[in-house]
Amino acid sequence: MTEVLRVLINNISKIYMSLKKVSFSSVVLNGFPYIRNNGRIIIGPKTIINSGYRFNPVYNIAKTMFITLHETSELIIGENVGISNCVIYCTRKIIIENDVMIGAGVKIYDTDFHQIDPVHRKNDYGIIKSGPITIKSNAFIGAGSIILKGVTIGSGSVIGANSVVYKNIPDSEIWAGNPIKYISKVDKLSN
Repeated sequence: MTEVLRVLINNISKIYMSLKKVSFSSVVLNGFPYIRNNGRIIIGPKTIINSGYRFNPVYNIAKTMFITLHETSELIIGENVGISNCVIYCTRKIIIENDVMIGAGVKIYDTDFHQIDPVHRKNDYGIIKSGPITIKSNAFIGAGSIILKGVTIGSGSVIGANSVVYKNIPDSEIWAGNPIKYISKVDKLSN
């Protein structure tokens, strides 16, 4: 892909995001994300969003970036964040702090989407559980992982690929698996 085409796609994507009422500055958009915004989206400067198989070699996991916000919900993405072909589904609040890296095909859901009880699910009534998500600064989320409602991922922590995060992760720790389990401190691997 030529640089001219990349710049053109970036500019068209920015127009699209403006039409979707996304607040952003100095964002690099590689490809065309799908956005359904009925809430509030704020994206910090120097963030890179890859949407499309041409912009991330891990294209067979996910091919497009999807962001969906319900009424009164809020998605805040900090500065210098990298996101590739992810699904972010927000009914309450999702905060992604500065310098976070999110691998291809990650799914971030702050809701259960439906009732657990089969009678309630069948009749579409009752309260659907949801909870805010925070991914703190310098965290790294491996490709294909799923981040579930009510979770906080600590600063500098690493989530291994294809993990299911259903509980809070402390700062500077490595966790992986389904179900997710503790692996080690981050500083032990840097020596």
